[in-house]
Amino acid sequence: MLAAVDAAQRGLYAQVAPAVVYIVTPNGLGSGMTVRSDGLVLTNAHVVAGVETVDVVTFAGARLTGKVVERARDVDVALVQVDATDLPTVTFARAADLAVGQWAAAVGHGEGGGWTFTTGMVSNVYTAQGGRAVFQTQIPVNPGNSGGPVFDGTGKVLGIVTAGIQGAQNLNFAIRIDVATQVPQGLEGLCDCLVVHAPAGVPVFVDGASIGLGPRVAVPATTGRHTVFALVGGRKVEQVVTWPETRTVTLGP
Repeated sequence: MLAAVDAAQRGLYAQVAPAVVYIVTPNGLGSGMTVRSDGLVLTNAHVVAGVETVDVVTFAGARLTGKVVERARDVDVALVQVDATDLPTVTFARAADLAVGQWAAAVGHGEGGGWTFTTGMVSNVYTAQGGRAVFQTQIPVNPGNSGGPVFDGTGKVLGIVTAGIQGAQNLNFAIRIDVATQVPQGLEGLCDCLVVHAPAGVPVFVDGASIGLGPRVAVPATTGRHTVFALVGGRKVEQVVTWPETRTVTLGP
């Protein structure tokens, strides 16, 4: 039995670690994960704070220059682009796959150690830290793990390491991957979301429920028909779309 567990964990490391990168800036270091084979990397906004370019080292040892192409406003995520092709990529889990008590692991660069593999479980799932959807783990992570993946027993990414509480024993947090992929515009094709563009400040509704304000709102979507509308210039602008055939809707000018 122990041999089977050992083999399974080594297999998961071999599956996930090649898609994890080392990010170095003048202010410190962090982790990231390749989400597109053309070199698009997802990391924390705080990892790349105050810089426009970063040094990126891949699992295979390539040293690349990365350009920070997007920083989210309200969630601690950012996108970095490197000039590369055919990079290994991570696979995202579904929001419904995240549950308290499930086994979870992380690969990152805690305290500068390259591609360290630590395991634990999901301790809690809740909304905290200014309304951002996060979950708590007791996976041992340290500064340098920020921006790296937390993944499940199939190797699918549940979230992105965002913060730990200094002085606390294994009290660490990750942003749910469904939230992390909703926000950046550069991940629209990878998010299982319906993205709605509308004039800034205009309330947007999907199937009668308010989902936020323009200019851009992304909401997890289910397969089938959805009614999308907004009040633009005093009139109701409405479209009926079928997801996933239609993933982006524009309401108004």
